[in-house]
Amino acid sequence: MPYRSKVFYTGTGSEQVLSVTFPYLDITHIHIRFDEVVQEDNTWSWVTGSTIALTAISGAIVEIFRSTPYEPMVTFTNSSLLNEDDQNMAALQAIYLIEELLDGQTILEDIVHDFNLTDNTFAITFIADGVVTALGTGIKGFLQIPFDCTILEAHVYADTAGSMVIDIWKDTFANFPPTDAASITSETPLTLVGNDKVKNLSLTAWIKDITAGDILAYNIDSCDTIQRVTITLVVQK
Repeated sequence: MPYRSKVFYTGTGSEQVLSVTFPYLDITHIHIRFDEVVQEDNTWSWVTGSTIALTAISGAIVEIFRSTPYEPMVTFTNSSLLNEDDQNMAALQAIYLIEELLDGQTILEDIVHDFNLTDNTFAITFIADGVVTALGTGIKGFLQIPFDCTILEAHVYADTAGSMVIDIWKDTFANFPPTDAASITSETPLTLVGNDKVKNLSLTAWIKDITAGDILAYNIDSCDTIQRVTITLVVQK
């Protein structure tokens, strides 16, 4: 399935003029990664409203992507005059956000294939993305798991070398949201120390069993430098 909010190219080592193949509401919503690292705006420039000039090292994966803000770009009030532009912007903002979420799901499907999973083994993947800034601390999102399973492994991949501590909390739908008291990692949270990846195959003292309907919360306890992180739990049903 083609992406709806991003496009990929390969760097040549010299300046390239690349097409932005998808629509956007504002140029500030367009960002670029070289090999998964977000680039500062002053490292590339707009040529036209649909093309960008940049220089990436030969062989680098260049990703041009859209990140539409979640905050409403248009606010309607009682007795306000509705006009075509505002209504279109509100509708397009919702559509673009959905497209970006769907593109995230496409990425997860690609990641699953990297684990050579068996029929009874699955990958549960969560991505936290600060887009243009380092990830802050706190809860970055939730996933509800629709089936009973047992965690076998945990993997973390960051966009750049750095330090980070990630905790995962688990609780029932009735007790949402999970809290630190419901941590499944015990005294061994997922930890990066000056590197960009880590895997935990032993899961010492972890609470490994998940019941259908349980909700996982992904909490960053600390972070330095890292802007984007992918957390994958390999589970068995």
